Amino acid sequence: MTNPPNPPDFEPSRHAPPPPPGQPAAPMQPYPYRLSRPKTGMWRTFGVMVFVSVILFNILMFFVMIGGAGALLGGGGGDPHGVVEYGRESGAQGKIAVIPIDGVIMEGGGGGLFGGGIDPVALVKDSLRRAENDPDVHAVILEVNSPGGGVTASDFIHHEIVKFKERTGKPVVVYMKDLAASGGYYVSAPADHIVANQTTLTGSIGVIIQGFNFHGTLTEVVKGEDATIKAGGNKAMGSMFADPDSDEYQQGRALLQELVDEMHTHFKKIVKDGRGEKLVPDWEQYADGRVMSAAQAMKIGLIDEVGYFETAKAEAERLAGMPDMSVVEYGRDMSLGAMLGLSAEDAKPQLEQAMGAELRAEVQEQLRLYPGRPMALWVP
Repeated sequence: MTNPPNPPDFEPSRHAPPPPPGQPAAPMQPYPYRLSRPKTGMWRTFGVMVFVSVILFNILMFFVMIGGAGALLGGGGGDPHGVVEYGRESGAQGKIAVIPIDGVIMEGGGGGLFGGGIDPVALVKDSLRRAENDPDVHAVILEVNSPGGGVTASDFIHHEIVKFKERTGKPVVVYMKDLAASGGYYVSAPADHIVANQTTLTGSIGVIIQGFNFHGTLTEVVKGEDATIKAGGNKAMGSMFADPDSDEYQQGRALLQELVDEMHTHFKKIVKDGRGEKLVPDWEQYADGRVMSAAQAMKIGLIDEVGYFETAKAEAERLAGMPDMSVVEYGRDMSLGAMLGLSAEDAKPQLEQAMGAELRAEVQEQLRLYPGRPMALWVP
């Protein structure tokens, strides 16, 4: 027979037993532990910090929206147009200002977070204004890397360069990088000297209106029909839904061809006015839209020299009569205020149209060759 297990050891009661009858009760013993108050001090401090941060952020955004971010956030050194200056090379005296012309030349890129990127027309215009007002700038180098773009946008830049030269007398040198074709050459033509890299593609002196015709697809595959309502026989000339065999379509094409030929003639005038006697006598036979190498362009007189940026810098110093100049580059202010694309004069419309502008910029990027838009653009 096994012994029963020992009873478990129970902890003695922490409370005193009741007193015998007729005796006073013993004093109560203190409870062995006490409830502590929750430590909320750290969380209270954290909450206050978050609240203050939110208030400060809203105040900061208010300054951004009224155009104060340029100075408040380390912007463009007080330049109301958001152009900043970056040092590239140091020198003994004076400055050469480098202005980049990159990508497709289209006006109204808008810039900033809510736009379609940096507007090259506005950037060149604002940069030339800064170079004009800076007495230390004695020459300008346009660093071109563009396949061209809109005829009108290219013409705007060309106009600004010509007027800058007339007002200031400061020399303008072009340095062509990968590509300076069509509108890229259009904006280069008025320069005092053009240097191209040995691997540059340039030329493409021509105008194009790209178009499509979906008449067969529309009527045979989609089983649809053109329901355009118009007033004026040629109001829909160039329509992608018109019957290409119709007299109306052929007449519209002829009218568009006249427009393109007129713009091409103006393009060739721009080249002749800019290059003058540097062009060979039969240069116009090469102005048929063809793209060419730097060596080929030099034989025709479209460029002056094959070289690198150092070549363009040396020529700018020679034309300015000042050796060993510093080189600075102009660009857009990338502070928060500039990235939002806001200033005192345009803050309200920008805010009202922010999302719509973002959408329009995206559509414009996808339909950059929308039929009917005259382009000085090399399309390989």
